[in-house]
Amino acid sequence: LEQPIKLGDRIQVGNTYGDVVRLRGRSTWIRTNENVVIIVPNSEFINQSVTNWTANDRQVRISLPLGVSYGSDPGVVRDVLIAAARKHADVLAEPSPEVIFIEFGDSSLNFQLRVWTTKHVQTPTRLKSDLYFAIFETFRKEGI
Repeated sequence: LEQPIKLGDRIQVGNTYGDVVRLRGRSTWIRTNENVVIIVPNSEFINQSVTNWTANDRQVRISLPLGVSYGSDPGVVRDVLIAAARKHADVLAEPSPEVIFIEFGDSSLNFQLRVWTTKHVQTPTRLKSDLYFAIFETFRKEGI
């Protein structure tokens, strides 16, 4: 009676992470980013926690951890991170990107950039890479 997953959902069960491409009585087929289909017995969905990244919709938040030197101005860091996020075409304007000052680390001020996307549900690492490249370039120009 319960239907925690449906075709097209982005899920994680155990160490398997991918899109549901087939639902059967005894098993579910999940396609990974490598285009490998993993057949998961449906009992796994009862015996383990299942994360359904797209149960509500295709909008997901991606977090990027960053550390900068203690000589950096946290306000400038925040502004640079927000600007880099806003320039990326696949980062949603709403909810807007945000920067969290996480902690004073052993050798760095640690931040987290949080962005929302609907286009990189399957490829969050690609979006992170794009943003890291843009941030690095801006940090270099700003002397951070």
